Amino acid sequence: MLLCLGAGTLAGRQDLGLLCVTGTFAVLYAPAAPIRRRFATVLGVGLALIVSTALGAFTAGSTPAFAVTAVLLAMTTAGVCLALRVGPPGSYFLVLCAGIAHFLAGAHGTAPATIAGMTAVGAAVALTVTMAEMLPDPRRPERRAVDAAVRAVRDYADSTPGPDSRPLHRAAAHALAAAEEAMVEGYWRPHPALTDRLTTARRDYDRRARRATEYFLPAEDLAWDPHNPDAGRWLDESEEPAGVDMPSAPAAERAGRAIAADERRHVASLRRRLADGLRYPGEPWSVALSVGVATTASILLVLVVLGTDQTHLYWVIAFSALVLHQGGPRAARTYRAVHRMIGTVAGLGVFLAVSYLQPTGWWIVALIVVLQFTIELLVTRNYGLAVTLITPLALTVATGGRYADDPWALVTERLLDTVIGVLVALVVLWVVGRRAHHRAVRGDTRRVLRELAEYAGGHEQSPTEPTLASALRDLHTSTALLSADGHRDSPEVRTAEALIHAGFLGLGADDRRTVARGASRWAELADADLPSGLRPVGEGHPVDERIREQCERMGATPD
Repeated sequence: MLLCLGAGTLAGRQDLGLLCVTGTFAVLYAPAAPIRRRFATVLGVGLALIVSTALGAFTAGSTPAFAVTAVLLAMTTAGVCLALRVGPPGSYFLVLCAGIAHFLAGAHGTAPATIAGMTAVGAAVALTVTMAEMLPDPRRPERRAVDAAVRAVRDYADSTPGPDSRPLHRAAAHALAAAEEAMVEGYWRPHPALTDRLTTARRDYDRRARRATEYFLPAEDLAWDPHNPDAGRWLDESEEPAGVDMPSAPAAERAGRAIAADERRHVASLRRRLADGLRYPGEPWSVALSVGVATTASILLVLVVLGTDQTHLYWVIAFSALVLHQGGPRAARTYRAVHRMIGTVAGLGVFLAVSYLQPTGWWIVALIVVLQFTIELLVTRNYGLAVTLITPLALTVATGGRYADDPWALVTERLLDTVIGVLVALVVLWVVGRRAHHRAVRGDTRRVLRELAEYAGGHEQSPTEPTLASALRDLHTSTALLSADGHRDSPEVRTAEALIHAGFLGLGADDRRTVARGASRWAELADADLPSGLRPVGEGHPVDERIREQCERMGATPD
């Protein structure tokens, strides 16, 4: 931002420097990512920002055209960003920058081509800066990830099996997975020393895990093994229903490596990532629908309350989308909405104070740079405080640095837009798509059943096809969302958890022939009429019972 604003100010065209700011937002994405993912993410977001601002600017002559374009843009970007796991700030800046471009072109008469062109300049600066940071040490993210994995494994290896070692076990597994992902997304050529360190850490982890998974003790009730409680469970006295050996250390290693291999394929392939992320039903689809409903309702309400001649629809659209676009549990999104509301009210007060000061020239440069720098320090620590600064930053950019003599009208309009956008989004959040997570769990359950049938049957899969590991990962994610929404004891979750256990046992089975004996049962269940989750499903539904019975045969008894 300093480069763009400083160059524009020195050239006597600060207005162009402010236009470039919309492109520099690309630098906020993947700030600590390995070099390949960083390049692809910042480049992709930069191109998306150029398209978004062009759409907003070139529809400035028609409010209906902009409204339709903005709704479709908000829906599409929300779904795609979730599917690709872009991460924060997600699709928000794509929608906001489209609205800013529309406002600048409609209210200030800025040429649409100039807006899109300066956004492209800002995006190019963002890509240059974020990649230039890697010049002294292009492998720094990989090295940091490997160092973190080595430390986590060392802490776990030095621990004694017991309740205190469970967090260390999980931390080591997560750190190893993060390091392997960083190596895949890092420099184009492998680094032998880093590869050797990671291999050694993996070996130490497996050796320590073997101490916790050498044996299981029989008992009447399911409970944690007192001798190896960081990884083992007691079995029922009768082991006959378990058609698959319970996880030994080698079995756990096989399952872990299958998941890691699938994750590397997923990370390295944009096609796989889109195919897996855009599975239906899934969270990206439900989030896109809710964003579309909320933004449409907000636009209509603003037009009814304030009249049809509105040049600031972008604000209510951005705020409706902001509450919903990142997905997640409803409670978390509600907290985010409350933070957004309180922070925006405080931020409008800050903007009002700045407007009365009427900063110009280098004072505007300093203001924007300091605001953005402070936002980045606060956004992961206190979202409400970050929003307090995001609001004056966005309004300063949207007004092109030209503060009104009487800013009360602008502040009042934005406050009303904020209240409408957030409240409409909250209503949509709690009314529309209440069964979306149920449907997602059922859809992922069907996928796991199909993949288990193919895995047990020994079917060969192409590199682009989903695997049992990827299906289990997706089912685990959707089940966690449904549980977080307060449906932990629902039939959908109980069946999904049993199936997740069975799938992981199958991946780690010592004897594939044992798994193959269940192929016909899995194929039969995959073709069964599984309840969709559109309606409440009774505990005694025959399909749920049959799935759980088959899971018990695999030794999966999560209850």
